[in-house]
Amino acid sequence: MFVCVECGKESPYLCEQISPSILKLSQCQKCDNTIDKYIEYDGILVLLNMLLLKSSAYRHIIYNRRGISDDVRSYTKYNYSVSHVTTPTTSTTVHTYHRLTFLLFFSCITADTYITWLHAKKTGGRLNLHVLELKFMIRLVQVTLESVLYYTSAVILGYLVLGIREIRELLLGLVVSSFGKLFSLPSAIWSQNTNLLVLSYLLVLINNFVVLRVMSRGRSVTSFSVVVVCFCLERQLSYVFCSNVWPWDSLYSGVTIPSNASSFRISEL
Repeated sequence: MFVCVECGKESPYLCEQISPSILKLSQCQKCDNTIDKYIEYDGILVLLNMLLLKSSAYRHIIYNRRGISDDVRSYTKYNYSVSHVTTPTTSTTVHTYHRLTFLLFFSCITADTYITWLHAKKTGGRLNLHVLELKFMIRLVQVTLESVLYYTSAVILGYLVLGIREIRELLLGLVVSSFGKLFSLPSAIWSQNTNLLVLSYLLVLINNFVVLRVMSRGRSVTSFSVVVVCFCLERQLSYVFCSNVWPWDSLYSGVTIPSNASSFRISEL
């Protein structure tokens, strides 16, 4: 089942077959807008609308994207009719969508790991190459556990507090809306600019809030509360893991960094 990206009303199809070679985008019976205008948009335009926090873009990603082919202009790939929405290419499209979502999840974790590890490397003085490699792997495990805790708590609270029953769609929406973590990579060029790190993480939280608000049908205050709780749980886990190992983590854990933080050294394992 698809949904209208403007009002959220469910619809059994996205387009109508006028002739064997012509398809027409369907109109929503509730708001009289195109059910999903984004199926004709390039991916970069959808991403820009996500950056602008458009709820319609997230409805497209969460509810409609998995059921359509990337090549909307080809009737052989985009074979929808008025009464049929399941096509032979749908399972392949869904599999590809899940694979890309997992790739984005892994990319976000890797980016976060690299930025924090790079700072630890710069503030830790000269270290053996094997020690640095081991530190990177430890940091990778830590970031993975933090992300799993964040998404798990968001799904559980979304189910119990917000009444969201689409668990898979919620998890996919949270992962996709975390693309802002990739924007922290330029901070490696500008000498670990903490402003970029904070802004990238703030972008992630705001986009996660939009996803929860969309899937909870406009419950803004409760969605904001869920994001705050999940963020606090994630930061608490970060504090438990490495507040005394990597001083840079104090930026997010709320721990005050001493004035002589530059003299910190990462002990050999």
